[in-house]
Amino acid sequence: MTETYSPPEQIGPNNVIYWSTSKQVLEGVKQGKAIIKKALIFLKLGLVDYDQIDKVFLVHPIPNYNKTTYRIHRRDKHFACSCQFYNQVSKHWEHPTCSHIQAVKFWLEIKRWNKT
Repeated sequence: MTETYSPPEQIGPNNVIYWSTSKQVLEGVKQGKAIIKKALIFLKLGLVDYDQIDKVFLVHPIPNYNKTTYRIHRRDKHFACSCQFYNQVSKHWEHPTCSHIQAVKFWLEIKRWNKT
């Protein structure tokens, strides 16, 4: 059986994690599922891209949700992201991740599988 994903009708704190600039903390639904859900939204909306000139991955903003395009680059065998969440968790996690990095990893897997 194949599972399909449908993005939520409305994006908000109940189904997406977000950075509260006033509180300086991550808010929204529980991190694990939320990171994957948000990564899938980026994929579904075609918001992942690669900049050949700067050699970085780009995750463009979700329309009507945010305005920032985040830059993801390889750091040794891992990825690093310019988002607030990544910068917060990188202080505490050995190999931090975020929804943008997960979206890039999924995007790369899809590209790899489509070549075969």
